[in-house]
Parts: sequence; C-alpha cells; structure tokens
Amino acid sequence: MTFTTIKVPGAEAVEQLNALRDQYPQTGQYPFLIGPDEERQRITEAAEFNQESPEEIILASQKVNLDEWVAERRAELEEYGFSADEMLGAWPGDIIEKGSLSLHKNVLSGRIHPEVFLGQVQIESPWQLPAALKYGGWNDCPEPEVQCAFHQKWYSEFGAEICGVAGDVIECTVERPPQDQESALRLAWEQYWYCADIVDQGCETINNLAATLLKSPYWFFWWD
Repeated sequence: MTFTTIKVPGAEAVEQLNALRDQYPQTGQYPFLIGPDEERQRITEAAEFNQESPEEIILASQKVNLDEWVAERRAELEEYGFSADEMLGAWPGDIIEKGSLSLHKNVLSGRIHPEVFLGQVQIESPWQLPAALKYGGWNDCPEPEVQCAFHQKWYSEFGAEICGVAGDVIECTVERPPQDQESALRLAWEQYWYCADIVDQGCETINNLAATLLKSPYWFFWWD
C-alpha cells in the first residue's frame, strides 16, 4: 500500500483531484490532496515510526469499539475539568460559509501554492487511507486504527470520504451531510471526541461546529 505522488500546479489541484476520484472505481488507485512538498515529507516521515502493516491496521480497526473509545476519551478530559454543558454553547443560527478544500492554499494568506502534490494508493475503500498512510498516534491525533474506525462509520452514514491529508490535517468531502440540527449536533459531538482541536482551538462550541456541519459538503480536522 505504498503511496505514490504526482506534482501538479496548485491552481489545477482540485480539478485534477476530482478527475482522479472519478477514475478510482476503475483504477483502484485512491487519490488525495497533500499540499506542498513539506507536507508530503511530514506524512512520509511520520509513517516510518509505525511498524504495523496497513493490513494489520485495517484488521485492528474492525475490533475498535468507538463507544468505548469515546467513553475513555471523555473520562480523560473530565479529569481536567471538562464540562459538556459549558462546551455545548448556543445555536448560532444558519451559517452560510460551509468550507472548501484548502490544502492547496497557504493557511495564512489563502493564496494558492504554485505547486502541490497529489497522492495515490491502492485501497478498497476511502476509509482505509489512514491505514495505508499509517496516519495518527501522535499528540492528540487518534491511532491509525481508530482513524479508520471513525471514517468507516462516517463513510457509511454520510458518504464522507477523505480527500486530503497533510501533516496535521484531514479534509473530507461529504455526499450526505446531516440535514437537521439534531443530526448535526450528534455528529459534532462525535467529531469533537475524534478531534477536539477543531472546537477548543477553532469554533469554540459544539453548537458552532454543528452549524458548520449542517448540509456541508466538506469537513476539516486539525490536530495541534
């Protein structure tokens, strides 16, 4: 499952990514956006510290009980004073901006990089990408098998597919996003346990996150 890369102009990255995604059912080569060369190096180097094979990670992911994992995660946070009521916040109303793919852009200026990399890897389903990349298990980022377990669940429920992976970012396209406030709020809690930084260092409350997820075709995850 070693991934290969191709260098493309940043301005053409999304178009070429989508073209390769259309070809995936025939080629079996799953494409994903990486970003500039420094991000390609980061995900390559991080994988070298994990001695498990992608196949072993995929098998391990099938044994992950996400309810138990979330309960353990919540218990850890509660030791540091976590309060669900304080984290919930108030519903902000409709949010127009629903996000977009961003790994081909400079995070600070928003300018498109002159050149970026696309990756391709032979996998049977998009949720297996963290296993192929051995992605996770550093800082607060879940282990690769937990990554796969969450993304398999979201692939099944929402048609969510990982479309971009950088050193500390995962981006997804979403075919069937939540269509009502209750579903969006339930998903927001799941995403918080998976990636607390998108709230703690981002939108600040669960309700704010839920509002961005409502009918949104894109998801964004980032670990500090």
